[in-house]
Amino acid sequence: MHRRAIPEYAMNEAGSEHLRQRGVLVMRFMDSVHNDPRRLKPHFHEFFQMYLLQGNARLMLDFKEYSLHGMNAAFVSPGQVHTVKPGRELQGVTLSFTQAFFDDDAPPPSRLLELPFFFPDDSPPWLKLTSAAATGLTPLFDDLCAEYDAAKPDAEEMLRATLRLLLLRLGRLASQQQATPQKASRSMTLLRQFQLELEKHFRERTDLATYARALGVTANHLNDVVHEQTGHAAGDLIRRRRLLDAKRLLSHSDLSVSEIGYSLGFDDPSYFARFFRRYEKMTPTKFRDQIREKYQTTNQ
Repeated sequence: MHRRAIPEYAMNEAGSEHLRQRGVLVMRFMDSVHNDPRRLKPHFHEFFQMYLLQGNARLMLDFKEYSLHGMNAAFVSPGQVHTVKPGRELQGVTLSFTQAFFDDDAPPPSRLLELPFFFPDDSPPWLKLTSAAATGLTPLFDDLCAEYDAAKPDAEEMLRATLRLLLLRLGRLASQQQATPQKASRSMTLLRQFQLELEKHFRERTDLATYARALGVTANHLNDVVHEQTGHAAGDLIRRRRLLDAKRLLSHSDLSVSEIGYSLGFDDPSYFARFFRRYEKMTPTKFRDQIREKYQTTNQ
């Protein structure tokens, strides 16, 4: 995949190189911005990220913009094009980690996939924190910063344990904020596994049967579970994931429309154009013109 104008960034080069190699990084939010100002413009990465933000900020995540005020926890899944524009006196913490770091030696399926805020369907990618919730969660973020900065011999284990505790508490809070709290079921876990496989392989895997084999279930069962959990057929999620990447490339790359179609596995540019128009009700070229006018001019 040739992404000329959507930069992919590794973890910010700060703190212990050993911990970064193990798949974790913790920084104060404004320190991360000052260390690498490029991150104020749209970019993506292949690890998970979470922010604790206190103050005013604008979160852009895959063509949707959210205005955040007060105390919020925000979440970014691998592959999502995003940026955070800080308001005046914004404070917070940036926490980056890989699934391998979170899982360590735990057998699959990953508990990470049971959490509601990564790879969300229609849910907002943040949690508004009340004063009471912030009082309980802020010390955990502070502990993560202190452990990462100290980088003692047992820092990896301490960071992993604190990260898991933090995410479990945030997951509990998310359940409390839902109208009908739910415990993660086998179906929800299978959906998350499918979403993660889709994120990794949507460019080369376009048929449902391939995903089903990778997950050890039948195509019919996978489709039934996905439809039950999301209201969409599994094949539709595959097509919409390819569409999302097309929109990202049209917005942030200088590839031609034909090149974008080929990169997503479309052998015929005219078929790609029809596919795109079916969902967006406009041609890829018109979409590019509209979205660049909206985003590119505000991110100079």
